[in-house]
Amino acid sequence: MLSDEEDKLLSHALSFLGDNFPHYAISVLSAEDGELHYDYSNWRIGRMLMKDSIEDMSGEIGMGQDWSWSDEGEGESEYE
Repeated sequence: MLSDEEDKLLSHALSFLGDNFPHYAISVLSAEDGELHYDYSNWRIGRMLMKDSIEDMSGEIGMGQDWSWSDEGEGESEYE
């Protein structure tokens, strides 16, 4: 179960997502008991986003074969 503080943070995140994105899915683990909590804009979107996320994490989809960590220092940006 989410603590009151975690519940407020999750409510804020869901409000932000709902106000700025037509389709979203979010999942979090409670710090206190490690319980999974999730929400989505609608069932079909949630299912599709979660499924695609798992596929993306299982392979190199979206990262490309030339993907690598940046060697830039903290606070630096390639655009500066």
